[in-house]
Amino acid sequence: MSIQVSIKQFDDYIKKLVRDLHLEEEEKRELEEEWTQHLYDHFSALRKQGVEKMEAIQTVLEQFGDMQMIQTEVNQSYPSAIKSHIQKESVIAVLCIIASVIGPMILIGAHFQPYFVFAPLIALVFAYLVHRFIAKRQSDWRLSGIGLIAIYVFFFQLFKRMYGSSLSLDLYGAHLFTLDWNRLTGSGGLFEFVTIHMMWYVIIAMQFIGSNNYIPVWKRILNSSFQYWAMLLIGVFVAMFQSSGEWSVLFINIFLLYAFLQHTISIKGITIFSQKVSRMFYRQSL
Repeated sequence: MSIQVSIKQFDDYIKKLVRDLHLEEEEKRELEEEWTQHLYDHFSALRKQGVEKMEAIQTVLEQFGDMQMIQTEVNQSYPSAIKSHIQKESVIAVLCIIASVIGPMILIGAHFQPYFVFAPLIALVFAYLVHRFIAKRQSDWRLSGIGLIAIYVFFFQLFKRMYGSSLSLDLYGAHLFTLDWNRLTGSGGLFEFVTIHMMWYVIIAMQFIGSNNYIPVWKRILNSSFQYWAMLLIGVFVAMFQSSGEWSVLFINIFLLYAFLQHTISIKGITIFSQKVSRMFYRQSL
């Protein structure tokens, strides 16, 4: 039996194992990558010890554990997975609402209006649905790479229209990085070409410091970059159908912030922060 056949057996086994897990699709993909790599590593170790291929395959699958027992153990953690998901989405929603309320006041000196809250709430619903059921479901790094290029070409053309000038290398480079606050914000809020890129750089940096050791960092960068730019693209089109310019600006900014925060806020980080806050209040109450 060839290595290719043994790998297919492992793949089929893991796919069947994760199929009935009560987890998010992204969590399933991460477990699939991790467990498959574990099987391959164990198989390779047995082969180096001189174990025959068929026997090595059987040994690896037997020692990995009973499928139903593994599924039961993982599914028992599902309530906590739902809780973590709700916590993350709640934190992102609160941050987006706060930004939409104070943003217009800081940037253009606007007085508070009810739509500073109503419009972002509606935009958050759209952003959540788009991210959960469209952007997040794309996990093939090849398709992500192709999609990223296509979407970036669109924004490249949008950039030319936004600044109303012929595109030169120097002009393009000047809008890729800045620490000047006046260039990071404008009448469109944070939806400035340079700001979009600055946020993208942070998302890429987060992939380098991420804790996932089973999915190569370049694959994670491609997938997260595609999800980010795809969210922006859909946000632009959704904003085009709003009844006023103010609503359009709020919609596109909510999509931008939502896409950014999805890749920079982690469940682990929220948990650590919550524990620190709880300990702080506990000490003060003593």
